[in-house]
Amino acid sequence: MIKFAKQSKLGLLLEAEVAPTAQKRFENRYQKATGLSVSPGGPAHYQDQPNKWGSELRVYFNDPGLAVMLQSLGHHVEFPRKGYKAGEFRFRFNDNNLWWKLVEGGGLRLGPN
Repeated sequence: MIKFAKQSKLGLLLEAEVAPTAQKRFENRYQKATGLSVSPGGPAHYQDQPNKWGSELRVYFNDPGLAVMLQSLGHHVEFPRKGYKAGEFRFRFNDNNLWWKLVEGGGLRLGPN
C-alpha cells in the first residue's frame, strides 16, 4: 500500500466516471468508505458516463517521483498527452483497485487532495 504523509495538499486529483448501471454500487461503496453521499456532478469530479461499462477511476498528479514509485510497484502511469485536465497535470493512472485503496485506506476523496 502506498502511504502518504498527512498533509493539507498532496497535489492529487481523484476523478470518477461511472456508467449509470454501476453508479449505485459506486455511491454505496464511497459512502461506506468516507461517510459522504455523492451523485453525478456532486462533487464535480464524479461524472455520469453512459458510454462506459462500469467505473473509470483516475488519479491525476504532477510529481515525477510518485510516477516512478508507482511504476516500480507495477502500476501503469500515463505521461503527458493532450487533454489532461487542460494541462494542469503531467501524469495520471487509471487503476480502480489502487483508487479504492487510496480512498478506503488512505483517506483521500474525490477532487483535489
